[in-house]
Amino acid sequence: MPHVDNLFNQLQKRKTEPAQVITAIDNFAKCIVDARNKIDDIINEAKRICTEPQGNKRRRRNNSSHDHRVAALEVCDNIVNSANDRFQFKDHLVAASLFFPEHF
Repeated sequence: MPHVDNLFNQLQKRKTEPAQVITAIDNFAKCIVDARNKIDDIINEAKRICTEPQGNKRRRRNNSSHDHRVAALEVCDNIVNSANDRFQFKDHLVAASLFFPEHF
């Protein structure tokens, strides 16, 4: 996912303002929620692009589109919840910026 790489790159910059960090985290969560909302389109496009050859191999289980959709929604929900848990104290960055030496 390019969204994770973008967030990582923005958070690893040497000189990052607290407002930029908050914006980057909010944009990341918004992009993941947007991807979650478009999951049906993504699955249909993936089906159109990837076609598996039908062989004589016995399948272990039926990989229905419903199973793929449920799994994809669960992954998106887990990513958003993990990001919210990890960055729940992001608002403290604004208060911490009051102690920057440049402000004295």
